[in-house]
Amino acid sequence: MIVATAAATAAVVALAFAPLSATAATHKSATVGIEYPGDPVKEAAIVAAEDQRIYNVRAVTVAARWQGIPATAPYRLVTGSSTTLVLVARNAPYGIAELQELEPERLVKQPDGSYLLSENIIIEAGATVKLASPDGLVLHLASTSKGFVSIIALGGSLQLVGSSKAPVKIDSWDSSVGKVDTVTADGRAYVRIIGGSASLAYAAFDHLGFWSGSTGGLALTGTSTTDPSVVALGSAKGSAILPTAPTTPTAGTDPTATTDAEGAPQGSYSYVSARLNHVTLSNNAYGVFVNGAQGVSISNSTARDNLVDGIVLHRYVTNSTIATTTTTHNGMDGFAMTRASTGIVITQLVANRNGHDGISLNGGPLASGPNATGTPTGSYGNNSLNNSTANGNARYGVTVVGGDNVKIVNNTTNRNLMGIVVTKLATDVTVKGNTVNGNTKHGIALFEGVGKSTVAENSINGADIGVYLRDSSANIVRNSISDATNHGVTLVGATSATIITDNKISGRGTSAIDTVRGTGFEVHGNDLSQWTNTKPFWVTVRSIFQPLTVLWIVLGLTVLLTAAIGSRRKNRGMIRHPYASHVPLTALSLGVVRPEDLGLEPIVHVSAEVEQHRDANEHRETHEYSQGGRQAYLVPAQGVTT
Repeated sequence: MIVATAAATAAVVALAFAPLSATAATHKSATVGIEYPGDPVKEAAIVAAEDQRIYNVRAVTVAARWQGIPATAPYRLVTGSSTTLVLVARNAPYGIAELQELEPERLVKQPDGSYLLSENIIIEAGATVKLASPDGLVLHLASTSKGFVSIIALGGSLQLVGSSKAPVKIDSWDSSVGKVDTVTADGRAYVRIIGGSASLAYAAFDHLGFWSGSTGGLALTGTSTTDPSVVALGSAKGSAILPTAPTTPTAGTDPTATTDAEGAPQGSYSYVSARLNHVTLSNNAYGVFVNGAQGVSISNSTARDNLVDGIVLHRYVTNSTIATTTTTHNGMDGFAMTRASTGIVITQLVANRNGHDGISLNGGPLASGPNATGTPTGSYGNNSLNNSTANGNARYGVTVVGGDNVKIVNNTTNRNLMGIVVTKLATDVTVKGNTVNGNTKHGIALFEGVGKSTVAENSINGADIGVYLRDSSANIVRNSISDATNHGVTLVGATSATIITDNKISGRGTSAIDTVRGTGFEVHGNDLSQWTNTKPFWVTVRSIFQPLTVLWIVLGLTVLLTAAIGSRRKNRGMIRHPYASHVPLTALSLGVVRPEDLGLEPIVHVSAEVEQHRDANEHRETHEYSQGGRQAYLVPAQGVTT
């Protein structure tokens, strides 16, 4: 039951180490990146099997201690079809000669002076393996289609010390073809430090690892005392301890001690620590994968041509430094720091020609709300990148995804899709004094809720848009933007509390500062004298004659036209009284007048008798007279007699 539970847990743990694994790589490579060449289904199953093997070793070891069985000498453990040499605690380190004595048939010197290891090695807490040679040392780890081996420090220490001319080299080796193993689908040899320490100087790791970060090549992973995949108590089904060549315990060592040299319980370890100086990581699945570490130092090293990422700081890496290190030609990111890492100082890092981003810093929360494991929802930060270079990467030179108090200072990012990108609610980000040249789209971009940030004193040359801000706020001050081909600065969406001032902007495009789509900003004191506006005439017309603007213009013209027509009619006497047709009748005639007054003969009055003989229609006879264009109507009196 314990084993079954551990197996399930191991699978979960394997997934926990895989957010930056080839699964993510495959997803991101849909747009940018190099497709991982392996077999996801097979490789994920092999990762789970490896976690089960480590669990079995740990369970047997702890069970032996609880039963009072002293481990006075290294022993061999059979787990399934493979064997694992367990190196127990002692003061003196194990060297190549002693390992040959313990594994005469499994660590064999080759005709060319190299060594071939065909058995797994686990270094327990309190034990150290030191492979050092000023003349160089090559250790091949057997890795074929039938199986592979690994070296794991399970709370112990691994030291590799070569020289500048002859480093210590560890690689995977397929003896059936006499060369390194290039196939990951059936698993591949790897080196891992779990909760212990590593000191590596002038060392090289080549063609190691597969699929997950923990089995990706060189892995430096911490662990928790509550992690059942490595510290569960009880026996492991199918495991057996086999004797090894006898060895004499080192004086002063207590093989039955339940605590290590630092007073921690044996097997109760957490953070890993490591120092890498002049280390080369090439052609691995991951160059180096770091998880749960304190005080890691990587300097003067190179990570190149790895299938996924060059250098990964995955989770809970604190107070660590990366300096004078180069990451090039990796399938995804050159350097990737994922969430939950703080206090990381990166200086003089070169990340060129990688398949995704050159340098990626993710400080976002591990959860966005209530969750089954109670994971905190706060952001991480206090990280810095300075005096570094990110050139010719397929996507972004430098990207900051979430996090607080991140400083990107005095770096150079040239010929990427975008130079420096800050996104996903990052706050208090300082982007200052950087040189950003020849990036295709935006020189510096802040979007998706970035707040309280500063973009200052950067030199941006040759981008489509120098500084792009969307739904974010920042002080954009004292930047020199030249040869922009569209806009110097663009604001889109909610950009309140944004100030654009004292920038010198030159180039050719539709506008130097594009704020039409932004809101709540201040723009003043910028030097735009060297900007050439290339907005076409009809585009300018369309920008002026918006629908509402056109409506107001039409209304204004209508008023002006009406006034002009009225004034013209008045001047020509064409204005007519509105009630001209309603004047009194007297204004249209002379009234009733006598014919004599008009120079006409008087009316002859007829007698009533004559009138009786006239037609009734003529009884009332009307005589019409005309004079001076006016009409006069005379109505004879009725009843007149002769």
